[in-house]
Amino acid sequence: MFTALPLTKTINVAFYLVPEFSMIGFSALVDPLRQANYVSGETLYRWQVVSEKGEAVVASNGMSLIADCGINFEKKPDMLIICAGFSPEKGQSKRLQTWLQQHSRKGVWLGSQDTGSYLLAKTGLLNGYRATIHWENLIAFKEVFQQVEVVEELYEIDRRRFTCSGGLAGLDMMLYLIHCQRGHELSLSVSDELIYSHMREGKAPQRMTNALRLGTNNRKLLKVIEAMENHLEDPLNIPTLAAIVNVSERELERLFSRHLQQSPGRYYRAKRLQRARSLLQQTDRQVVDIAMASGFGSAAHFSRAYRQFFNVAPSQDRHQQIRRS
Repeated sequence: MFTALPLTKTINVAFYLVPEFSMIGFSALVDPLRQANYVSGETLYRWQVVSEKGEAVVASNGMSLIADCGINFEKKPDMLIICAGFSPEKGQSKRLQTWLQQHSRKGVWLGSQDTGSYLLAKTGLLNGYRATIHWENLIAFKEVFQQVEVVEELYEIDRRRFTCSGGLAGLDMMLYLIHCQRGHELSLSVSDELIYSHMREGKAPQRMTNALRLGTNNRKLLKVIEAMENHLEDPLNIPTLAAIVNVSERELERLFSRHLQQSPGRYYRAKRLQRARSLLQQTDRQVVDIAMASGFGSAAHFSRAYRQFFNVAPSQDRHQQIRRS
């Protein structure tokens, strides 16, 4: 599907909706196809919405979308895309796995949006493939699915598998699809119709840079933060961080206080605890393992820091997440 060869046939796309799917993510995938048909004056794409039993599916924003059919009642697709969002495990079932495997054997291109990658990987259909997922799930995804080559990109296409990180990344991916199948001129026209002036490549980052997110261009500060992010499991001490940018510890403290209104130690600890929370809520690793993976010397130390930062104990936070799921 993502080839440089021009296609003349109508492409049939099936969108499989998982409960709590992302509505904006789904719209970003389907609207470029609608616009391609409109601009070209031809039916270049047809699509159908599939749910497990043909029932309406509630998105993460609380709105329901009526499905065209249930599993095994769809018209044979050329492409099948799993649309998910919060709690992708809610869509996991033996029936879905069998269905996906059947389409894989038939040569259907299989794709995912947001956390839909979790369901493809759970079925083993991403083993040996490059794939991406929403940045909030990247760490846990790498931990759980070690046979998948996880990349931190906007979208990834590897042979008959294509994955995108969610949100508007699906729009960039589908514009690229139209470019490959129908030509650059049509993809530009569709982009114009959608008032989308900057088509991003797949290798574009999912998140804005630290400079934009933190509102500073101070090179020394940004270099220290990068070092922190690269050493969450094996934290660097403050003297080492200061030495990286050739400043004194006192000057480093002033840098963080001036730009981030907190000390470097507090900022670093928050980064490590946020990593720990992702692992806690998205994997079944033991708390002591998560503590070590987040740079804490003991489970007791980790639990105290976690409770102080999130106002809840690690075990209780995991239990609450399971209940919400």
